[in-house]
Amino acid sequence: MTDTRSTRRLAITGVLTAILTAVACFGIFFVAPEDADQGIIQKIFYFHVSIALVGLVAFAVGAIYGIRYLRTRDAHLDDVSSIAIGIGLAFSVLVVITGSIWAKASWGTWWVWTDPRLVTFVIVLLLYAAYFVLRSSVEGELRLRYSAIYSIAAFASVPLSFYSVRVARSFVHPVVFTTGGANMSDAMLVWFLVSLAATVGVFLTILQLELIQRRADRAMRRVKMRLEAMA
Repeated sequence: MTDTRSTRRLAITGVLTAILTAVACFGIFFVAPEDADQGIIQKIFYFHVSIALVGLVAFAVGAIYGIRYLRTRDAHLDDVSSIAIGIGLAFSVLVVITGSIWAKASWGTWWVWTDPRLVTFVIVLLLYAAYFVLRSSVEGELRLRYSAIYSIAAFASVPLSFYSVRVARSFVHPVVFTTGGANMSDAMLVWFLVSLAATVGVFLTILQLELIQRRADRAMRRVKMRLEAMA
């Protein structure tokens, strides 16, 4: 029954995400106004910023479920934490790729190591890449416990990265959201929010799919062990 509900929930989330993604792509490329200075390359902003925000949220989910695992020792909570961090890491790589493309097209440079926003984001990416090195180096319950502790400790770097975007000043990385609100027109903001919703949907879809896959793998291993015991 649980698997049936999970599959149904995944189907609903997947369909809604597909619809939101299609609507977002149409609106971004055919409805949203084109930036007067940067031209069509500016439209990468809708994907770049959405992926960055959801990636940081994924790391937050990883830390929260890491805390919950330490309190309950429920392996399902470790699954959610590790999958969320994996998605966050993948999104972070996409942020670097899309940001580099945008920077090269608009400002003539792929990367600027003196920009604290870029450097702190790379630090976040490397810290979470090390998370999976840790998981692969330990077995059993220790792997789950150490992973949970690391997910909480690594999350301390996320507010640092977010704060650096708020306070640093550079020509390479503009501030999209300021204390005065969104630094864009209402038409752009609408399609950004649609893109953000679609990206959240992608995160939830992948998360649910991976959780179902892990439950299926565990079930198959239990069946295999029983068959081997009976042989």
